[in-house]
Amino acid sequence: MGSEAQAADMFKCTVCNGNVKTGPDDVVITCTYCGITTTIEGKAIGDHLMETAVDEDARIKGFQDFLDKNKGMNKSLVKGAQIVENRLIYVPVWTAKVKADSYYKGYKTVQVPVQKTRTVRDSDGYSRTETYTDYETGYVPVQDEIHSDTDEPFLARKGARFYGLEGYLDTIKLSETVPYDYEKIKDLEPAMLNAEIGQEEFELAVHGRVADRHRSQAASGLAELFDCRTSTSVRGRTYLQAPFSLIRYKFEGDLYKAALDGHTGKVVQGEIPITLGQRIMWTLLGLIGIILAGFGGEYLLMGMNTVPDPDTMQILIGIAAAIIGVIMTFAGFRVLIMTQRTKKG
Repeated sequence: MGSEAQAADMFKCTVCNGNVKTGPDDVVITCTYCGITTTIEGKAIGDHLMETAVDEDARIKGFQDFLDKNKGMNKSLVKGAQIVENRLIYVPVWTAKVKADSYYKGYKTVQVPVQKTRTVRDSDGYSRTETYTDYETGYVPVQDEIHSDTDEPFLARKGARFYGLEGYLDTIKLSETVPYDYEKIKDLEPAMLNAEIGQEEFELAVHGRVADRHRSQAASGLAELFDCRTSTSVRGRTYLQAPFSLIRYKFEGDLYKAALDGHTGKVVQGEIPITLGQRIMWTLLGLIGIILAGFGGEYLLMGMNTVPDPDTMQILIGIAAAIIGVIMTFAGFRVLIMTQRTKKG
């Protein structure tokens, strides 16, 4: 591959001899010319899957459907949104079946009944001793096991993060993947991200993730967790390249974004603008809430001070009005300070 300086940022494809730009941490490379995927040393990576992707028009359609669904009072949102970026990115994902067995020790607290005595005085003034049951905190040792066998997708990148990417990874379905074939997607001109995490590092990382999950599950039912030891077995390891799309759009001069599942064209999550008209409406709602809360508090005090007996109905009306007013105030001024709303697809 030439000099060490070249090795840091250039990879010569073992199939087409194309020079592929790489990052300093890349360990699995996809050739941007022929699409072959190998390790940085040029070795095969074993099982290799991908999800097919929809074209640009389908992604735009899914994005517009998302805007239409969440436009609210902003009727001009769909027509007024101007797309300035619509990228299709194939992200590298390691995935495997991970069988995990954890053995843990700790203790939990219980309320233990304790018989006690006390001296009481009856209506005639005589003292006597009686026995009663009280409860004290006791400690019970716990020794138990946790077993799981789960699919574990793991983003094979250390630094790169995109808006909505983590939510997108949760939508990936291995049942909808196909054997990797660059010819099926090359006309879409996707950006192919290389992996910065290799097979061995993936197995160590996924062991830590599953072990942490088991530890958290064990600790949730205990007062204190003394020990938790987890062993894992990784099988069916696969390198998966999954299509993710990031759309950026302008509306009334401001820039917003949406993350899409490139396989289905549906939005995973996105930002919805809050217009000036909506801010005015929510501000008015907040002001009305302040007035209503003040009225409710005053009405409550009037009901409590009713002589000779407090007016129960008036008190209830005052409490209800105060609560509704506080909620309206909080909601109104919360929207006022927001730049946009984030909605799930």
